[in-house]
Amino acid sequence: MKTNLIFFFALALVWAASCKKDVYELPDGAPSVDLPSSNEAHPMKDSIDAIVGRYIAKGIPGIQVAVKNADGWYFANGGYANIEDQSPLAAGMANWYFSLTKTYTAALIMKAWEAERINLDAPIRQYLPQEAAAGIEGSERITVRQLLNHTSGIVNLTELPEYQLWQLNQPLEQPTIEERLAMVDGKPLMFEPGTDFSYSNTNFLLLQLILEQLNGKPYEKLLKKEILDPLHLKHTYYNLPEAQAGRLSFPNYYLDRFANEQLEDVSQWNLALANASNGYGGIAGTSTDAIRFLEALVQGRVISQASLAQMRQWVQGQESTQPDYGLGLEYYQFAPGQGEGQYGHEGDGIGCTTQVMYVPENDTYLYINCTVGRQIFGPYLFKTTDFKNELCGYVAGWR
Repeated sequence: MKTNLIFFFALALVWAASCKKDVYELPDGAPSVDLPSSNEAHPMKDSIDAIVGRYIAKGIPGIQVAVKNADGWYFANGGYANIEDQSPLAAGMANWYFSLTKTYTAALIMKAWEAERINLDAPIRQYLPQEAAAGIEGSERITVRQLLNHTSGIVNLTELPEYQLWQLNQPLEQPTIEERLAMVDGKPLMFEPGTDFSYSNTNFLLLQLILEQLNGKPYEKLLKKEILDPLHLKHTYYNLPEAQAGRLSFPNYYLDRFANEQLEDVSQWNLALANASNGYGGIAGTSTDAIRFLEALVQGRVISQASLAQMRQWVQGQESTQPDYGLGLEYYQFAPGQGEGQYGHEGDGIGCTTQVMYVPENDTYLYINCTVGRQIFGPYLFKTTDFKNELCGYVAGWR
């Protein structure tokens, strides 16, 4: 499974040594979420419950799982929304999606392509604001498509030492878009565009700027108008102030900072990081909204099937043993020899890890959220990754 982590694992060593107006009108109090009925006779129920229970017993503080297929919805929740008062984690609680956001951003680009407002194979210099284009090495030959499938060769801003030091020194005051672009200004390309694959959050920050330049409106309003409102995704959010996030009853988020299985609450850091992740990781929502968006995408209710086929044109890195990525979609093979593979996206914050996946062979959608980060090389990296691998493997292989 791809992890697409924001930080180098080695950051743990550094840690050990170093001591607007919102477009969403939310009512007072936490809004209710009308969950579909959970089918307690769902054929996957017992196996999913057993997997969730096993990893809660291993110490993951909170897990949310949702599946949807011809047998209906099933929700499995384990652990706590808040370790401190031991309040249970509930199915309707919203979570930060982080890099699941990339699929939404890619869909917005594909909608512009369908409207013949953008050429996927044109240089990004043609669409970026002039100042942003000037700071990107190779912007005259990197294409929009290469941003979408991470073959641009542009460095990943969130792996740069200056970005990671910012996280250490002022995690609740995240760098602006301009400050993040300054970090990559003039950085040499990792490889010639189109010749290899390397996951980079910078690519999708640039795609956000392209969308805003094309449409003359901020990303959040475009997202709401083009995707959230038409699909009635009433529990999907972007750029939430802390007070509104509190009213939405997010769970707490935790980090094993020193890899010693001592969890600390990093909820405020997770919130600040999410709100500064923009078009590469800034969306939050419920499990049901995440699945409904992916389902609408698969069924041609967001973009055309021809556009989805473009998104599913997989690229493979030179050192990869299977395809890596399409246009805003990750490729998975959790059931080798049983079909064409699965697709969706993972997301990782400082205090959580998420995933949404579609399995064509059994027409099943899966959502996963764990309320502990896996950014540090240590026990929780392995616990959460093993959990996701096992559950995804079960769902992908179910017949």
